[in-house]
Amino acid sequence: MGLYANNQADSLLNVIKQTNQDTIKVIAYEQLALIYRKTNKDSAFYYNQKAIEVATKAKKPTYLAEAHREYALTAQANDDYNLAITYYQKALKIHEKAENKEGVGESFNDIGVAYYYAGDYEKARENFENAGKIKIEIGDSIGAGQSFNNTGIMYDIAGNPTEALKLYIKALTIYENAKDTNLIIGTISNIGLIYIGQTNYNEALKIYTRQKILAKKTNNDKMYGIALTSEGTALDYLKEYVEARKRFFEALEIFTELADKPLIAQCYNNLSVNHELTNEDDKALEYALKSIKIKKEIGSFGKIAVSQIAAAKIFNKKGQHQKAITLFNEALQNAENTGYVDYMIKAHQGLSQAYSKIGDYKKAYHHQSFYVSLNDSVTNKENAEMINEMEKKFQSERKEQEIALLNKTNALKDVELAKASEESKRKSMQLYGSFVVGLILLIFAVVVVRNNQQRKKANRLLAQKNTEITKQKEIVEEQHQEITDSISYAKRIQTALLTSDNYWEQISKEHFVLLKPKDVVSGDFFWAFQTENNLAIWVAADCTGHGVPGAFMSMLGISFFNEIVVENNITNPSEILNKLRSKIIKALEQKGVDTQQKDGMDLALCVWDKNTNLLSFSGANNPLWLIRTVTSSPDEGGVSRSGGEYELIEYKSDKQPVGLFTGEMKPFSTQQIQLEKGDTIYTFSDGYADQFGGEKGKKFKLKSLKELLLSVQGKPLREQKQIIDDMFEAWKGNLEQIDDVCVIGVKI
Repeated sequence: MGLYANNQADSLLNVIKQTNQDTIKVIAYEQLALIYRKTNKDSAFYYNQKAIEVATKAKKPTYLAEAHREYALTAQANDDYNLAITYYQKALKIHEKAENKEGVGESFNDIGVAYYYAGDYEKARENFENAGKIKIEIGDSIGAGQSFNNTGIMYDIAGNPTEALKLYIKALTIYENAKDTNLIIGTISNIGLIYIGQTNYNEALKIYTRQKILAKKTNNDKMYGIALTSEGTALDYLKEYVEARKRFFEALEIFTELADKPLIAQCYNNLSVNHELTNEDDKALEYALKSIKIKKEIGSFGKIAVSQIAAAKIFNKKGQHQKAITLFNEALQNAENTGYVDYMIKAHQGLSQAYSKIGDYKKAYHHQSFYVSLNDSVTNKENAEMINEMEKKFQSERKEQEIALLNKTNALKDVELAKASEESKRKSMQLYGSFVVGLILLIFAVVVVRNNQQRKKANRLLAQKNTEITKQKEIVEEQHQEITDSISYAKRIQTALLTSDNYWEQISKEHFVLLKPKDVVSGDFFWAFQTENNLAIWVAADCTGHGVPGAFMSMLGISFFNEIVVENNITNPSEILNKLRSKIIKALEQKGVDTQQKDGMDLALCVWDKNTNLLSFSGANNPLWLIRTVTSSPDEGGVSRSGGEYELIEYKSDKQPVGLFTGEMKPFSTQQIQLEKGDTIYTFSDGYADQFGGEKGKKFKLKSLKELLLSVQGKPLREQKQIIDDMFEAWKGNLEQIDDVCVIGVKI
């Protein structure tokens, strides 16, 4: 476990020691389990069990259900799917008893996913269908779409493409209405597979090209690579082998950079098929065996059959029929165990051909019979005609389907929202680890309001009853001390969760972080993480508000960055911000743009690949400034310094916050910056430039900040930090600090 994880674990253990609230302990134990989930499963299971014990003792059904779910996630992360299913079902029973339909729907989906990984596709389908029914009941249209998609995949695997396509079209209608590009991409990819299965390769190619264009627009490298492999497959079927191979190699390069082993294995399999089609058998066999090796390493036995079939076909062509038969049999067993009908068909076909080659016609006939029977059930004329008819009707009927579904879900949502209890409103927030601190801060806010009211009452009594002055003064002082102690405690927790200076040393030896809260706790925050493949990631963020409300948002932000980057291994900046926005909107239950629900954050996010010195930047209202030494005359804004000249290059951000806002919510973009040795990257919130001060009490402004940063070039970054801090204090003078301040400098 790295330094970052150790710091997080220590902070959470301190929270557990210092709090008497069982609900806070439960969430802290769950976060500890999350930290250890992939590195030390025994420790992870231990903390999961502690969370269950505390939740049971506290008699909090919502927390207990979530504790069981977290236990299941640990089991699933360690490939123990039966154990995961057991604990997901325990969570389901708790939600059912509490009549929490949202929790019931999520539990059915969780169970379906676990059965899918376990290879039991029939049970996975049943649970996905149950999840879809519940999500429609409660008006969760996006959730219903995901359930339709999952159920469709199960039908496709089971050899029922007609039913699968119906469900994919339902899901696509919902996602297009919601303008959710990532979900649209995944769904049209599934539709493309149906066309491939029905030998309609030209339509499949059109679908995959659309998928590629959408992935490119959203800077989603993984989905772009998947679209390339899909295009390549369609091109193979169209006998455009050279173009197909180009797609596969481009995708392989992307997946290798992402270190995504399942997709690397898929690319090897695609290359095997491609080379086999061009009669390059040795290369085809090489790639098939590479694919099999990776799939065995990662335990992907559900899809290993396709690679085993590819290798077996080559052995058959080479006259090594016994090797072919062995692999075909292994593929058949894996396909039967996991319910992959398509692979069962191909395995029976291959076995029939192999046994025929060695003169064992009885076994050849046996497998040919199974091949014909299964193949007819999947590709019969009725299926093909139904699919073609559905495609014709799809465009004309889509609008009616969309309106009907939305009317139904919106009406049901109104009914369910009218019944919703305060507990269910809090539920979404309680799922996130940093709500540990958020909950504390909210309590503190309530304490502040309550005690301010009591203090006002005390002041009135002081005016009326001079004889009680001493007593009332003691009450006020006691209440003031309670507030001060609470906020100080909140600051200790917030400081503990911010990235430590020791960890920043892994990002860059030359760096500084200046954080100046307006109040005791801050709405500005910073976060950093160093990945195993040498990516340095950091962010400077400015949350809505400052003080207690801002600090609450900052803790939520830190939690989401941990989940998105550390747990889910997402490192593309625009994808991180798109997911962060979705999570904030969901967590805060932002359902419409109004004056009460504009909480969110502005930020600048950097991902520096130290292997290539390429920096990827995505921003939400906040820019990135790069200061570079140049030998030629600097651009406007640059100043001469002894030993060289400097220029400041500004990379502008997307003009939208991370959260709900008035206007068109577009996917975030990513800018690529090729760095040079000696470059310095500056990211910041707006608090420094907006501070009033100076002789005329005016704002400092961004222009002055640029000049200040250019003036300190050539100095060590620690010295730069002190100069920048001193300048802020001198400018502010006796005026009040109006906002939180965060400035980060990183030298390459």
